[in-house]
Amino acid sequence: MRKRVVILALAALACGNRAFSGDHLVSRDETAARLSAAVEARQADLAAVEGVLSSREAATAAASLHVDLRRVRSAAGSLSDAELRDLATRAEALRSDPAAGLSRDVDQLLVIFLIVAIVILVLKAVD
Repeated sequence: MRKRVVILALAALACGNRAFSGDHLVSRDETAARLSAAVEARQADLAAVEGVLSSREAATAAASLHVDLRRVRSAAGSLSDAELRDLATRAEALRSDPAAGLSRDVDQLLVIFLIVAIVILVLKAVD
C-alpha cells in the first residue's frame, strides 16, 4: 500500500507541470512596494486617529463617557485596516473643518462619536 502511494506521488511529480519561482503573477519588487505602501497608509491612519484622540475635546468627551482614553488609543492599533481607514477619514474631516458652521457642543458630540465608534470596533474585534 505504501509503495503504491510513493509510486503515485512520484508519477504525479514527473507528469505534472512544474511551477518555477519566475512564474508568479506578482513580482517580488511589486509585492514589497505594495506591502510598504500598506504599512505607510496604516501608519498615516493611526496618526490621524491619534491626532484627534490627543485633543482637549477628546479628553473632555472621554471623561464625560467615563472611558479611559489611554485604552482607546492603545486599542486603535488592533483595528482592521478598513476600520482604521474609516476612522482616519472621519478624523481628517473633523480636523480639516472642525466648525463647519456647527456649535462647540456638536463638535464635542462628533469627538464622542469617534471615541464610541473606536470602542465598538475594538469590542467587535476582541469577540
